[in-house]
Amino acid sequence: MNPITVVTGLAVLGTYLYTAKKNQRRLAAVPARKERVVILGCSSGIGRETALTYAARGASLVLFARRMAMLESLEQECKDRGATKVLVVQGDVGSQVDLEKIKTRSREELGGLDTAIYCAGMISVRPFFEACNIEFQKSSDQKSHYTAIETKSTSSYEALKKITDINYFAAVEATRVLLPLMIETSDMPNWIVISSMAGKVGAPTRAMYAGSKHAVHGFFDSLRVEVEKYGVHVGLVCPGTVDTELRASAVDRGTGEIAGSTKGKLSPQSVASRIVAASDRREREVYIPVMFGYAAVWAKLVASELVDWAAKRKYSSA
Repeated sequence: MNPITVVTGLAVLGTYLYTAKKNQRRLAAVPARKERVVILGCSSGIGRETALTYAARGASLVLFARRMAMLESLEQECKDRGATKVLVVQGDVGSQVDLEKIKTRSREELGGLDTAIYCAGMISVRPFFEACNIEFQKSSDQKSHYTAIETKSTSSYEALKKITDINYFAAVEATRVLLPLMIETSDMPNWIVISSMAGKVGAPTRAMYAGSKHAVHGFFDSLRVEVEKYGVHVGLVCPGTVDTELRASAVDRGTGEIAGSTKGKLSPQSVASRIVAASDRREREVYIPVMFGYAAVWAKLVASELVDWAAKRKYSSA
């Protein structure tokens, strides 16, 4: 049997046994029908399905997103699914004013918050130099020398700033605004961030995206240790490719085909169910699919060149 498969299997089994006890403690302290959950970025995709999953359990929800029409539609669906109470807050995760609205309404209308799910995100899909509008021409002497040519005056700065603002800075700011309220008002507060396998393993055409997600892991891995004394759990959920509109709304979408295979893409519903389970069990870091995730992480440690080769194949990068 493949050693990586054995190690992965043992890691999964150990994680399951360890988190089973945590699951019992969290649900005892915060019963599903009394849980107060804020979902940041829930108008579509993973966030929307997570809201519906919590609604079916009878949770009280705070729905936060930019698109009001989609929020209002989701609000009604959550009520129909069985949510105890639903608050709708329109806004931008990058706005401190809008985040303060969540804090105020959650305190006044729900008495506080138990769980936060940060689902807001943005992706980039072009090679870095292409996004910078830089091309390379091989030297005429046929040696491995290249000349860099800037094809346009624009650069990747705006795309990089936008993706980092949403994926990283806004997640940090939301934590600053909302986590103190959760510590004050919940017996066992959970802060869950939806990251990506790109936060663990980089890939061609995803440099800016992977950079923002690696930053997310660095911050929240550090924060987890700092806030443990307050009873806070910080969890990171890392899905592979999910069947959502995220790729089509990339900050550097441009024209042409997006690199990267979508074979075996995950459904938003399956990811949402795993997110809720991960919160209940207070799991530190979750990979979806689990075997693929553990295999990728372990392979990066023991056979990094193999990971690079697989990434090139998936994203069709020479």
